Amino acid sequence: MAGDIEISESEFEFYKANIKLINQLNEAEGNFSFQTGIPSDQELVDEMLKKRLSVQYARNSGITVDEDEIIEVVNREKSILNSSNLDIENQALIQEIMKQRIKLTGLSEEDFWKSDFVHKEYESVLYIDKLFKDLMEKEEISNIQDFEKLQIHLLEQYKNTSGEH
Repeated sequence: MAGDIEISESEFEFYKANIKLINQLNEAEGNFSFQTGIPSDQELVDEMLKKRLSVQYARNSGITVDEDEIIEVVNREKSILNSSNLDIENQALIQEIMKQRIKLTGLSEEDFWKSDFVHKEYESVLYIDKLFKDLMEKEEISNIQDFEKLQIHLLEQYKNTSGEH
């Protein structure tokens, strides 16, 4: 893995605000199956780094994501949010989280879905999903816990080579 990974202050603040929002909404809904409490700033940065390192690892492994795939996922997510087919309990929560996320950006709903930020976010999701499936097919991992261990390993490796502690 070459090069430093930069996380801007605005990206970090948006990520942190989203985590707080999700926790608050889960608590308000009485849904405690999700982690409660806000992770430390370092834990949040580590989560962001693990995602970016996983995308980098996927790219270095030859995994690709094309524009049509990203557009398809964005459109699917948009339609799911406006669908009444979701389980009623979680649908309201998901819709509220998305409304609040859109509000945090200061963009209209239409501009939010067209934004570079959303494009990059779903591109990362696709890379990570494809990496997980690729490693499962190659039997290099056998479950999500193995994948999480790989992400932790990538983070430790990155911190060791970048001199961060």
